[in-house]
Amino acid sequence: MSRERTPQPPLAAGPTSPPGLVAEPLRDWIRTHTGISITDQNQAPVELAVRIEAERHGLDPTRYLQRLLSGGLPPQAFIDAVATNESYFFRSQEQMRVVVTRLIPERLARRPGQPVRILSLPCARGEEPYSLAILCEEHRIAPHSVQLVGGDISATCVADAGRGRYSPLALRRTDPELARRWFTPQGSRAWQLEPALLPRVELRRLNLLEDAEVVLARRFDIVFCENLLIYFDPETTVDALAVLGRLLVPDGWLFVDHAEWNIPRGAFRMQEFDGCVGFRPLGAPAADASESGSRAGRVAVADAPSRGASTAPPTQLPAPLTTRASGPAVSPVSRPLPRPARAAPAAPLRGSALTTHLAQAQVHYRAKRFAEALSAFDAVLTADPGHPLARLGKARVLADCGEDFEALEIAESLLHGTAAGGLNLAPADQVETLVLMGLLLHKKGLKDLAQGYLREVKRHDPHHPSLGLLRPHRPGDADA
Repeated sequence: MSRERTPQPPLAAGPTSPPGLVAEPLRDWIRTHTGISITDQNQAPVELAVRIEAERHGLDPTRYLQRLLSGGLPPQAFIDAVATNESYFFRSQEQMRVVVTRLIPERLARRPGQPVRILSLPCARGEEPYSLAILCEEHRIAPHSVQLVGGDISATCVADAGRGRYSPLALRRTDPELARRWFTPQGSRAWQLEPALLPRVELRRLNLLEDAEVVLARRFDIVFCENLLIYFDPETTVDALAVLGRLLVPDGWLFVDHAEWNIPRGAFRMQEFDGCVGFRPLGAPAADASESGSRAGRVAVADAPSRGASTAPPTQLPAPLTTRASGPAVSPVSRPLPRPARAAPAAPLRGSALTTHLAQAQVHYRAKRFAEALSAFDAVLTADPGHPLARLGKARVLADCGEDFEALEIAESLLHGTAAGGLNLAPADQVETLVLMGLLLHKKGLKDLAQGYLREVKRHDPHHPSLGLLRPHRPGDADA
């Protein structure tokens, strides 16, 4: 039953922060410590991170920043807070297919007894290197034949990767049969990777720009560095590519996200290989017939699949396992990894088609079909990246699947964009975004910060159910 709402003044972006919180000194600090370039367009999650970390230290945001920037606080927690860590299994399926079915076997044949070394950087929570580990097992590639290393700047992500426990959304592009063989449900909101796979990946906390060459020491045959360079400015990108070049063997392969194909490539050249696009050091030999296979199996660079191209995603999340193989490792049935179907590029969603897609996403969400809902919201955002309802819908899906910080980042950006006049979110949906922020912060134990959002909710909807978490007004609180 809906309630009538009286007109209200425009909503604020959240609890008031000191002006200039994400100013040049902090932007320079982030660039120096992570390489990430912060602009007016992507600063909202950084401001959120400042306020979260300030509360954890019992400081006001300005004092927290003073201590952080002066070296009075350890930097790692804030680095973890501003680093993007959302990923999922088999995100780069086409590149993985080529690596497992072509590059690894051919290199093992050329260099008997010498393992193929593969680096995933950034590895987030381990989804990418563990995907490769699963495929190596599926193709009977012995553990001693491939050395998999996952590195990330976030210590929190590396620790999470070591546990191998994932939300349902991490499996949203995983073939159901693979999911049944390699994951065990842990309640309704988590999946545990087969423990025997964990030792196949060596996990390291490292910074590509600062210590990667020292920490990793030896070179790699193949490097996955997807969705990192787009966060760098041109100067930092050149530096990062130089490091990546030194991490590769002379005839190695670098795989990046398709959105990063047009960045300045320095000492790399683009090369198409068995329907897949990669980059190789300038001195590397061109792929010959023995490497690249028949021309019929190849596509031009312009037709190469976008990141995340795969067989159709499962219509539901993987079903629980009924049996489990015993012994130190699962014994999967060996079979070739299916090559993703190459469909004609979909026409961009516009007008009524976009509205229909958004409605379908909301139906999936209400039915708790979270994988399908996320896919549909992402399709809308691909056509219209600023679509406020799609962004709010995606934040809700992430929150319901336990991806709290990613949900907080989207919700904070949505409030920031609305307050700045760049987004058009209806008042009722703005209230729900504030509610989402308050509930997620409360869940994470940041109750003082949550109170600011809940008081803003009360100002616009005094009877909202979430206000049960609102404590009585105390001296020093912002006015409700």
